[in-house]
Amino acid sequence: MSPTFNDQHLEKCWEACWHRARRPVEGVLVSEDEASKIAEQVIRNIAIDCLDGPESEADFTAKVLDEASSSTRSVVADQRRSNSDPQVHHDPEDRRYEQNLDLDRLKKHDAERGFQDREWNRLPDILRPLAFATLSRKGIKGADAEDVFNDTLVELVKEREGGKGAPIMDTTVFEEIVPLHARIVGFRAVDWYRRRGTLKNQPNNGESLDALTDNPDAPVQFEDPSADPERTTFENIYDECQDALSPAEWDLIFRLYVTQSHTIQDLIKDDEFCIRAGIKASASGSTRRRVLATQVQNALEKIREHLEN
Repeated sequence: MSPTFNDQHLEKCWEACWHRARRPVEGVLVSEDEASKIAEQVIRNIAIDCLDGPESEADFTAKVLDEASSSTRSVVADQRRSNSDPQVHHDPEDRRYEQNLDLDRLKKHDAERGFQDREWNRLPDILRPLAFATLSRKGIKGADAEDVFNDTLVELVKEREGGKGAPIMDTTVFEEIVPLHARIVGFRAVDWYRRRGTLKNQPNNGESLDALTDNPDAPVQFEDPSADPERTTFENIYDECQDALSPAEWDLIFRLYVTQSHTIQDLIKDDEFCIRAGIKASASGSTRRRVLATQVQNALEKIREHLEN
């Protein structure tokens, strides 16, 4: 049985899919026509995948957005590879760094020598200004910032537990390295403060760089390269917090914040929706508003707590 959604939802879903296909990650920009082709194919594929059973609007849209992002990044990577040009589909308005590097060369790995391509010589110059700005805001500067930054470069190519490979191998286009590295910088900054705090509590122990570097505590390992740290997308939130909310709560969040197809006032007037939300049909408008507002607040709080934990 295929999912049955109203025209308003499908229109909103198409619009969100098109925008995600056009800009799957900051710095990538494909043409409007290309985005339309990708969005059309994605929605068709997801709809076919859902033939075995009904899907909620939230679940369907989360899958569509995730697939749109993945498909566009694959298309861009293939075109860059075939044209031998890492700048294909790079957003001309992106001013974070001068130009893309060749991701295939960065990901080239030798079983004995590791990541040794000369393209790596250019990567620190791109990532350093962005990382140092973040570290400076966190109060880590000078030699300490350089030390943390060097650790983050190692983290990009460090094999993870469970045979998951290095984080950089999970990227499809070069632009993904920037948010990936930003996330690693955030984890390493926390780890730096944790180690410094541990040293402060140890008698007769200073805070030299050697002491910090040689601390035997295991560093925080970057564990989630698949998430997009430059923006918390709905599909990432839904994937991580799916079990934290009930289907009714997801439906409420989806209508109000994702497709923005309804307002609280719209939902107040929807008797069927209010009944599903546990509100008596005889309840007044003010009561419905109060109950729905509480449900929204509780759902958002559950998401916040789940993401923090």
